[in-house]
Amino acid sequence: MNKEQRQNEILELVLKKECCSVKELCAALYASDATIRRDLHCLEQKGLIRLLYGNIVPLMQESHDHPLAFRENQAKATKRDLARYAVSLIPPHASVMLDSSSSALYLADYLNPDYKITVFTNCIKTATKLHEKNITVFLLGGQLDSHSLVTSSVWTLENIRAFHVDYLFFSAQSLSSDGFIAGATDFGVHVRKYMLRQATQSYFLCNAEKVGTHSTYTLCHASEITGVITNTDLSFLPDVKFINISTRIHD
Repeated sequence: MNKEQRQNEILELVLKKECCSVKELCAALYASDATIRRDLHCLEQKGLIRLLYGNIVPLMQESHDHPLAFRENQAKATKRDLARYAVSLIPPHASVMLDSSSSALYLADYLNPDYKITVFTNCIKTATKLHEKNITVFLLGGQLDSHSLVTSSVWTLENIRAFHVDYLFFSAQSLSSDGFIAGATDFGVHVRKYMLRQATQSYFLCNAEKVGTHSTYTLCHASEITGVITNTDLSFLPDVKFINISTRIHD
């Protein structure tokens, strides 16, 4: 386990338990006291945790997005499966918009440069991956949030309005039991609303853990988009079109 992976594991443990000791982290990660303390110092400098009376508590609240590096390593296998299926829907020469989610980031690994696809995104890491693969990419401008490596400001919204794309692939924090897609931040949801308006077809990338949960800011109802790409059964939402990648059955 490298340094970045270990720090992501620390964050995940602290978030799950809400409070951890150094001893607990050492035991869980099979790492020395000195190694864990160096990692904690780094995470504290980034504003992700706080050392309080000998314990570690998270500073990230539900009203804020977790850092991209942290989100990217959650449910990694499922996100890769969702991304592979999403890419199979894209024909050559299509225009595609990808949001700043870690789920959309994985599409960059599977897009074929020979398809001559043009991609628009507000995620720095997604844009970099695409550029390295010689895929035409437009980085949507605006103020850079160093916490999440995303551009998000009024300029970003203006950039989105300047383009119309064939496909949008996006994610969000939750899909409620009555079909509403919602996110953790008001501006993040606002950006995605603009993206939805500028796409002919739009797909929500949704792993099963998000289903039946709730978030603060409503984006849209799942029946208003082209479909949900997921790894679970959503037949309890009769007006929602979904693709269950675990069975490859279209509903």
